[in-house]
Amino acid sequence: MAVPTLTATHHRAVATLLSAPRLAPYLRASGGNVRAALTLYQWNVEMSSAVYKMLHLVEVFLRNAIDAELRIWNATQIDPRTGRAHAAEWLMDPSRLIERVVRRDEIDKATRRAALAVRDSAASRRPVTHDDVLAQLTFGTWRFLLPGRDPGRQRLWQDAIRLAFPGLRRSVRDLVRDVDRLHRLRNRVAHLEPLLVVGVVVLQLKAARRVLREIEPSAEMWLVSHQEVSSVASQQPALAPEMPDGPLSEN
Repeated sequence: MAVPTLTATHHRAVATLLSAPRLAPYLRASGGNVRAALTLYQWNVEMSSAVYKMLHLVEVFLRNAIDAELRIWNATQIDPRTGRAHAAEWLMDPSRLIERVVRRDEIDKATRRAALAVRDSAASRRPVTHDDVLAQLTFGTWRFLLPGRDPGRQRLWQDAIRLAFPGLRRSVRDLVRDVDRLHRLRNRVAHLEPLLVVGVVVLQLKAARRVLREIEPSAEMWLVSHQEVSSVASQQPALAPEMPDGPLSEN
């Protein structure tokens, strides 16, 4: 299929549909040139896609590493109501501490989303499993399971979650800071925000590499071999120092 030739009329129509507030950062970065702003906007779409792919890997590796340790730990906790040990499936049978730190309402929300996902899948009807619910938890769950001021989070870290990071050789505070940066970046991408300062995005890639290296060096190698952030960052269109006064231009 032949690629259509876009004219100034097309550019103005697209700019209108994107809306002035959404396009404003790109216009400022492009010196008020509509065509250049749209080119930059499309580049930002590609950068967002590359970042999302990176964060996908980080979240899955982080989630599964923490889950493995919480399964072991939860099975050692005694349920005061029954006098028996909880199940390893900590989302289906959470100990009191997990129920408080993760929050019962968040587990319930994830369980409802999992039930809908199972119902809508092509698979035959089956009960919702721990893994179904696990897949519905947000990146923020893992960010806020890491230690902070809350004594419960500190205990979970000491008893279980720290074991998910066997390669950790720096301070826990530095690890939390990196995961927090990735969590914030994930929110920016989810809200379709500009990622125009490529130096900052590349720093987040370095943060992702550090976190995965501390979980398992092979995970970091996998990320490095598949990430596209670096190549997309190198293709960023030239930015103008600031938008000049006067009408927007097409040239």
